[in-house]
Amino acid sequence: MRILRTVNPEITVLYAAIFLEVGAAAPKAYPMNEFLERFGITRATASRAVSWLSNSKYPSGKDRLAGHGLIKAEENEQDRRRVDLYLTAKGRTLHEQVMAALERK
Repeated sequence: MRILRTVNPEITVLYAAIFLEVGAAAPKAYPMNEFLERFGITRATASRAVSWLSNSKYPSGKDRLAGHGLIKAEENEQDRRRVDLYLTAKGRTLHEQVMAALERK
């Protein structure tokens, strides 16, 4: 978590877990519906997490803050109801740092 907190010290365990799941699937797409079921969360919670992890704006109190640019969400071309998640270049770098730290332990 220490490495993930360099992006934002307030990252939640859920957001960290979602980021690591997307990273584990890379370079393939990680369907957003999979973590809805895996973590037992609602679509609204998933959308907030994706906004926070991506470049989208997310609500924070009265403000809307820019996301962190770690993942990107794309509508699936074959099934428009499905959203696929991928790591960005920034996300790949961070994921590699996290995995290297875990391997050292």
